[in-house]
Amino acid sequence: MEKVDLRYNTPSPWTMFDNNSKRISQKRAQEILPMLIERTSKRRTISFGELAERFNIAWAMPIRPSIVCITGTLFKLEERKLPQAQFKWEHGRIPRIANMVTRVNGAPSNWVAGNLEKIEDFQPLLDRIFDYDKWDEVLKALGLP
Repeated sequence: MEKVDLRYNTPSPWTMFDNNSKRISQKRAQEILPMLIERTSKRRTISFGELAERFNIAWAMPIRPSIVCITGTLFKLEERKLPQAQFKWEHGRIPRIANMVTRVNGAPSNWVAGNLEKIEDFQPLLDRIFDYDKWDEVLKALGLP
């Protein structure tokens, strides 16, 4: 298993792109986003543990900065403030795909759960992510496969 030093895993500037350097969290985010998008068509979530296993990491905590990079990137894309975008985003709000990354038991992450009024609100949130029909456009705008 890979040993991870969190000091060098912190994303900057909280997107999956940085002109000065490529941090490991940004590289992982660029791999994770297409994986998440592929899962939307199958209507399947993925756990932090599954992602950690995918990157051969012993524990899930180093995955969190990559998820933050994805969220920051999509926010900046929809706000047209992402200089690395291949074209200006004209499709409005993008669902927060990072919300489909769950705990091992399939429950929402602590952050998502803390922002839901009741746990039954998690499935409608996932449905909005799964039903979004512009995921291919997102990948094209970001220049990802």
